[in-house]
Amino acid sequence: MPVVELSVDRSLVCPNFDGYKLSFDPVPVLRQELESNPLRLEPHPNQFSLLHVELFARHNLLFADPWLRHHSYYVNVRHQLVQCIYDPQSGRARGQRVVYALEYRDQGDGHIHRSGDYNYSVCFLSERLCVICDGMTSYHLLDTGDRSRSGLETWQRITRTPVDHGSEHRGFVLYDARLDVVQERKQISLVAGHVARRVVGRDQTHVYYMDLTWGRWTQCLASGEWAYSVCQRLETTGSVHYCAFEPRAESLIIASNREVQTPEQRQAADDAAAAAAAAVSSVPPVVQLQNGHDREHSFSWTQTDDDVLIRFQLPAAASRNDFDIRCTSSTVLVNHLDHKLLCGELYAGVDNDLTTWTMEADGLQLTLVKAEHQHWPQLLTQEDLAPGEAGGEEEPDTMADPPLPIPNLEDPIEECDLGLPDEDIKMVRFNLTGGDITHTIFLGSTPLLFSATLRPGFPAAFATRQGVDASVWLQMYQPSRPDVWSVRHEGQLHAFGYVQASKEQRKFTACCPDLEYVVICESFRHVLVYRPRNDSAGGLRKRNGPPVTVGKQNLITLDNNAGEILGMSTANNLITILTNFALLHLQV
Repeated sequence: MPVVELSVDRSLVCPNFDGYKLSFDPVPVLRQELESNPLRLEPHPNQFSLLHVELFARHNLLFADPWLRHHSYYVNVRHQLVQCIYDPQSGRARGQRVVYALEYRDQGDGHIHRSGDYNYSVCFLSERLCVICDGMTSYHLLDTGDRSRSGLETWQRITRTPVDHGSEHRGFVLYDARLDVVQERKQISLVAGHVARRVVGRDQTHVYYMDLTWGRWTQCLASGEWAYSVCQRLETTGSVHYCAFEPRAESLIIASNREVQTPEQRQAADDAAAAAAAAVSSVPPVVQLQNGHDREHSFSWTQTDDDVLIRFQLPAAASRNDFDIRCTSSTVLVNHLDHKLLCGELYAGVDNDLTTWTMEADGLQLTLVKAEHQHWPQLLTQEDLAPGEAGGEEEPDTMADPPLPIPNLEDPIEECDLGLPDEDIKMVRFNLTGGDITHTIFLGSTPLLFSATLRPGFPAAFATRQGVDASVWLQMYQPSRPDVWSVRHEGQLHAFGYVQASKEQRKFTACCPDLEYVVICESFRHVLVYRPRNDSAGGLRKRNGPPVTVGKQNLITLDNNAGEILGMSTANNLITILTNFALLHLQV
């Protein structure tokens, strides 16, 4: 499987960047009151897993239009889709307008939203098409008309379909949707997620996982009708940090800290693990050694990088004086009375001066210190093993030290360098035709900083931490060579890697399409805006060095009565924020 490397474009890196300077320049904030509060659903008490918390807490309830960046949308408590427009020419916001009313009672069950249903998600496919996932069971495909015109016409629903006809799941979030023209026919690819639960193992353990449904609408050339089908289902027990189609939607790109598999692959892995566990349980825990008087004594051994511990099972009446133990740097001899328990040449050398043995309640313990740090595949050499003997059974070492976060402890590190314990995030490309993963990007233990749509019709870009900076990447796809896939370094946000790591209260993070600024929203009141390309050093130079480059930081404090921040969208020189009670336009 090809491994894709993240190749940094050195021309985008600024080695002389000296951080951000706090600016006290006022940022105009225009406030619009809401006629009806935004609809925000909370998780049910039964939805307590980490996947549920991430799904509800990170859900952005303000949806941006990639074709018209100054247009944004939200769903209110009346289940109406509300359009919000900012006019960059006049510097004012237009009146909010309801463009579509969702039939939230028309779900086939005769009920409105239940407790535990997900929030609405909206994705714009083109200048005239939009898809809405109602958070329950269905997709809605809408004809928006020409959204650039300020008419009063409402949007029309083209079709509606369940996310998965054969699924019993209720509650879906739309991760991505894409419109393509394949063989002169329009097709719309969609991927939605549901946090499901299954029971595994003999102890009936409950495991939560993200169930991803990959569906597709295809338009008939003759009638113009849209036919929907489910193409593939994927599963992962980890967090979904990124999920987007590549152009033509022949593959799906997913970043997670756990393996991404099809249900069939997961079932095969579970069956193999169960068979392996059954085989291990059928093997005797220790190797029995027979002596000439038909008395049985058994031993087992464990090892670390430094030493070897051998344990002998003996009768309770055994005393210390009953043993004869002789060890050299390469051999070991253990006798109990007249019976030989262990005799032979060791697999590798030991330090004879540090050999110790003790009597415990469960028998004798002999400790050998290795002369060299290495792993022993067996205790004795092959010449000293009897036919069918394995040199004693090595017990699993549960006390082994965890791997170090960095290879050299002398290097200075900060807390944000450590990442998350026992987590390795990978970005994989799952190809629909082959039904398997074709490419992998190893992202380490640091999650993606954010993802954002930079250009309409293109897959979302994603940002990773590269040293102290944040690098923004875009997918590269060659239609003539579908087996080739890579990512391109699109831009660099100087020193934002450390900035983002130090903000523990961040809720939403995004950048504007031209990468002129990046913004962090906290849950309440505070918005931080960083301009990496701002040169406010006033021509200062380092001593005998290049000019000093300094970024600009703005701290914006919102009104205390605005409420919790529920969503955010960005445009050039504009940040739109949705709160419980107002819509705020920040002119940056």
